Amino acid sequence: MFQKNYIVIITIICGIALLGLVFIQFYWINAAIEQGQNELKGKINNTLYDIIDEVEKYEARKDVKSTDPHQILNKINQGINSSVIYDSLTGTYYYSSQTPNYGAPNQIMHDIFQEMLNNGKPISLTERMPKATLDSIIDKVLDNNGIQSKFMFGVFTEHADLIYGNTDDVDLLLNSTYQIDLFPGDFFASRFILVLEIPDERSIVIKSMWMMLGVSAFFVLIIIFAFYYTIATIVKQKKLSIIKNDFINNMTHELKTPISTISLACEALSDKDIGNSDTTRLRFVSMISDENKRLGTLVENVLQSAVLERGELKLKKENLDIHEIITNAVQNINIQVQKRNGVIHQETKAKNTNVFGDKVHITNVIYNLLDNANKYTANTPFIRIETTDLVGGVMIKIKDNGIGISKEHQTKVFEKLFRVPTGDRHDVKGFGLGLSYVKSIIENHGGEISLDSSLGKGSSFNIYLPTIKIEENE
Repeated sequence: MFQKNYIVIITIICGIALLGLVFIQFYWINAAIEQGQNELKGKINNTLYDIIDEVEKYEARKDVKSTDPHQILNKINQGINSSVIYDSLTGTYYYSSQTPNYGAPNQIMHDIFQEMLNNGKPISLTERMPKATLDSIIDKVLDNNGIQSKFMFGVFTEHADLIYGNTDDVDLLLNSTYQIDLFPGDFFASRFILVLEIPDERSIVIKSMWMMLGVSAFFVLIIIFAFYYTIATIVKQKKLSIIKNDFINNMTHELKTPISTISLACEALSDKDIGNSDTTRLRFVSMISDENKRLGTLVENVLQSAVLERGELKLKKENLDIHEIITNAVQNINIQVQKRNGVIHQETKAKNTNVFGDKVHITNVIYNLLDNANKYTANTPFIRIETTDLVGGVMIKIKDNGIGISKEHQTKVFEKLFRVPTGDRHDVKGFGLGLSYVKSIIENHGGEISLDSSLGKGSSFNIYLPTIKIEENE
């Protein structure tokens, strides 16, 4: 058997190991989340460039639709046979027929837009890139890049003035790390800065890792449960070991007493002087008979407990009158109660007293409860047993004026081998099997048993048994 100190040391060591394991698990999970956040930041930065590409494509398509095709072809031809020259005096582009410039076609759209700026009124940002269009482009690119999240954006001037956006929280946007030039190819137009903000980046990463996090949490919970179950089992086994030892000690003393009495009686009977007296001989024979019955009862209690635990109890049920059972049990225990000048008061009010049950076991139940009422009464015992009708059954109450049972022990009295501490009283014998047996028999008959008790004010055991009508079983 483990000593108490060993159990405490093992529990502390296992607890520290478990906490360390859980800490390491959460450390790696947090590291994985941070790594996921860094990867998400990189993906968002790449998304910004994809957004700018889509903006440039949008402008190219719009310019193609709004410009004369002949003018575009003329520009392309000029680009192939000419070089683009910038006149710093007039601030315009012009072409000179020199060696072919194969890179010029890539500048055509920029040239057209530049001419529009030079020859006409400058285009505002809302005309060049409407807010709804930019919102749609951002949403599309984020979705294509696998970023399923709400977003906030805003377009600012180079002086940090907000032109438009989908939020009024300017400070949040200005503090964002995701910023890029909206038109990076513009050399002479005003600079516009696109700012993007993705709220709750950590929650996005956690959602993407839900399977890994769920499995990790599941295994952590299993380990915690296993640890708790193991420690609880060790503690329970220790308690059972203590109870078992107490049971063996009690049983040894219980068995030794009648054996010693029988041995002394036999020695006395073997003495010729004592054995010649009929009165003395009959007294010792009666003593041997009583102690033999007591031994039989003790052994029977242990055997019945073993049978109940294995679930092999076989009841021989028949129609019984519960009042008759009570009367017989009272007669059997009344001698012991009267020796202590006690009284058993019967008040049988029930009308329907017919139950279908095992006569021997039902009798044992009533007898055990009356015996406990007598044993656990410090002064003169006054035991009251009454019956009342209930719907579909009969209620049997056995009340005493004994020492009572504290609240903390009332939930355990029906447990096997449990014995209520009796304080200074050491004359109360028993194995702790009686109430466990009583509860099992009552439940096997479809009934219920409960306890009302207070320390120093006695106890009341309430038994409910279903009743039957004689006509139904004739």
